[in-house]
Amino acid sequence: MNRILAISLLATGIFAAPALAEDSSEQVIARTKATAERAAADPIELLRLVDKEVTNHPDYACEVVKAAILGTDCDDAIVGYVVETAVRAAPEHMRLIAQCAIATAPDSLLRVQEVMARLEPGAGTAARSSKSAKGKGLEVKPAAIAPPDPLDVPIIVVPWVPPVINPPPSTRTDFRRPFVPEDQDRGPTLGSGPIPAPN
Repeated sequence: MNRILAISLLATGIFAAPALAEDSSEQVIARTKATAERAAADPIELLRLVDKEVTNHPDYACEVVKAAILGTDCDDAIVGYVVETAVRAAPEHMRLIAQCAIATAPDSLLRVQEVMARLEPGAGTAARSSKSAKGKGLEVKPAAIAPPDPLDVPIIVVPWVPPVINPPPSTRTDFRRPFVPEDQDRGPTLGSGPIPAPN
């Protein structure tokens, strides 16, 4: 009985030792946040910690980058240095690190793109990149673009102009009612012509 108990305790200790020795993501984030708060005085210390944590725990690269950026109040220059340090420590997580940095500090988008362009030049400009799904031995040639033909002159189209409609010739139109002598007994009315002189 004691022998079985001793073997089970030994097995539990052997199998539990790697789990206890490995840091959890919460411990990594807590260490990064604590250092990020002190990083205002010495940002080099923050970059050393980011390098160490991302090298030791590449699966937590996003969390480490987020904690480091949030601890530095999202300063653009420091965000760029944090991204560069993390990408150099875990190049296989380059895209994830950049996305986490942009999600954490959207104002530093241009700085992160600048760092990514410097670390992976030519990304997005070729038909095949290092992350391409095409075969390794397959050479991709860009499509040939024919020079423009000098005889291809664009057709000049005059916009349609509506026809000019001339108004009919003007006739004398008197909008005032002409004076009729039988209207004198009623008196002058508006538009009935000149007022007759009293007799």
